[in-house]
Amino acid sequence: MSWLALASRNLLRNARRSITTIAAVALGYAAVNIFAGFSSYMFTSIRQAYIYDQANCHVQVWKKDARHYSGSDPGAYLLSAEEFEEIKQFASEDPRIELAAGMLEVRGNVDVDGTQSFFLGRAMVPSEQDAIHAKATSLRSRNHERFEGRPIADDTPEGIGITRGMQENFGIEVGADVILMGPDISGQLNATGAQVFQILDLASEALNNRFVYLPLELAQEYFSTDKVTCVRLLLKNEEETDAVAEDLREKFADRDWEVLPWYHVSDLYLRTKRMFDIIFGLVFVIIITIVTMSVLNTIGMAVVERTKEIGTLRAIGLKRPGVVKLFGIESGLLGVIGATVGLLLTAGFSLLIAGLKPTWEPPVTTRAVIWEIHLVPAYLTISFLVLVLFTFLAAIAPARRASRQSIVDALGHV
Repeated sequence: MSWLALASRNLLRNARRSITTIAAVALGYAAVNIFAGFSSYMFTSIRQAYIYDQANCHVQVWKKDARHYSGSDPGAYLLSAEEFEEIKQFASEDPRIELAAGMLEVRGNVDVDGTQSFFLGRAMVPSEQDAIHAKATSLRSRNHERFEGRPIADDTPEGIGITRGMQENFGIEVGADVILMGPDISGQLNATGAQVFQILDLASEALNNRFVYLPLELAQEYFSTDKVTCVRLLLKNEEETDAVAEDLREKFADRDWEVLPWYHVSDLYLRTKRMFDIIFGLVFVIIITIVTMSVLNTIGMAVVERTKEIGTLRAIGLKRPGVVKLFGIESGLLGVIGATVGLLLTAGFSLLIAGLKPTWEPPVTTRAVIWEIHLVPAYLTISFLVLVLFTFLAAIAPARRASRQSIVDALGHV
């Protein structure tokens, strides 16, 4: 009879204890990987919220020091129309780049029937912003709506989107006419008419009463310029981010530009990832410890109860390493079966969540989005191997202790 068959028989002889240990391993495996799947979903959500939902894209090109400038000259750090065209030309010739979108930041006052309020605005070409939004696969609401109202198109440059906080403060609805007033690029007071097309939800409380989205054509008319604040590059493959950024730096090494990958601009993603990595590491260690102690208890009790059996095996010629090997295989089998059951539980739970499509409001958005559990092959494989290894090692100490008993003492054990 093979070692594996003998170990399997021994597990069946103590079915209740084996089932308890398998359940502990399975639940531990499932808990680790469900949490890992949720962490992966959170990382994906935060990344996509920044890249796609907020239309920041994968790579950004700014004038040097422009991101930190807050002086009185709004045109001091804008990219000229010629520079914008050069970047667009580079993007059109690079098969890795799907889109090069200009973004213009503006500020001023919005006037509604004589009532004014300060606003901060971001302007992009509507069709380009929609193309960026369409790339998101996470943070989806049940109806996939991002706003209340009607779409802003390239042929409706008068349409703007305001935040829900501004809507409540002004008491206006979709379709209302407003006036945007403020200094243009030369410092001269300018006023431009616009119409509210959309009511937007923002996760940022600081901007909920201040933010306005404008089509780029309207913003440039309001600002009296053909320049842009920065250029945002949307890539076909996120993994090419660093390579594209480096190629841009080399191509335009003589320019006073900053070429930044998205994660250098988004502090939220890096901070959240570090936090979840620490939490996941602690959870993994705690669960592995609990599972290992459960296996130690099972094997320890099995060794005590089977002391006479060990003595008999030793009497018919089984060496001490053979005793350790037998209990090690039994324990390893518990780990393999438990981790396999845990894998099925994890997959089943993930499918259940995918079918139910429960919603929640994460910190990166104010709308209810569908909650997901991602199955991460690397986590599934590593946790499987680690659990099997630890359950195998858990049997070594009690098995070695039992194998060191003399045959006479083992046979006479009561």
